[in-house]
Amino acid sequence: MADAGDNMISYPARYFAAWNSRDIDVAMQIVATHVVWSDPSLPAPLAGSEQARAFFESVWAAFPNLTFEMIGTPLLDIESRRVAHEWVMRGKDSGTGFPPGREATGNTFEIYGTDVWVVDSEGAAQSVTAYYDAGSFARQLGLN
Repeated sequence: MADAGDNMISYPARYFAAWNSRDIDVAMQIVATHVVWSDPSLPAPLAGSEQARAFFESVWAAFPNLTFEMIGTPLLDIESRRVAHEWVMRGKDSGTGFPPGREATGNTFEIYGTDVWVVDSEGAAQSVTAYYDAGSFARQLGLN
């Protein structure tokens, strides 16, 4: 087994590769069963891997060409097992609409943000906290 630092420093690359692969089995390997996930696009934090699964699937359905690109290198706090990494998310609102039930606008978007994870000893996220400008995201989607 890799040591804690290795699991932490490799986590962002594994996380973004899971998003970009659109493979739910890969995605489920990066979150702990009891994950708590906060994202500005959600009305409340997600609790547990089944809600995380639904989030992955609904985002992929809404934005079929969604990609994440990492910016720079991860920031680590070994003692608290926290990892942060800046990213840019790009895509087109061309799928089922997000949140579910909303019509797709066909607009493209480019959003910069940072995620902070608490990574367990097995290399899975116990928590995911996303930070980005949800207002800019909504404007680019044509929602306001």
